Amino acid sequence: MNKSRCPHCGVKLGNFLYADACPRCHEELKHNTKPLVPAQKKDPQKENLWPVRIFFSLLRLVES
Repeated sequence: MNKSRCPHCGVKLGNFLYADACPRCHEELKHNTKPLVPAQKKDPQKENLWPVRIFFSLLRLVES
């Protein structure tokens, strides 16, 4: 939930309502900061589903 005032210095955020830091005191606004979530890595050992394998084999056949 976004707050209209900075919890540290009390300044009205106005256009900076969704900012990660206060424009006056430059303190981080914890309620606007999202934790970064790393993307899942693709497993090279995992096989594709059979429709996907067929599609790519047909694609290679048509392109050759």
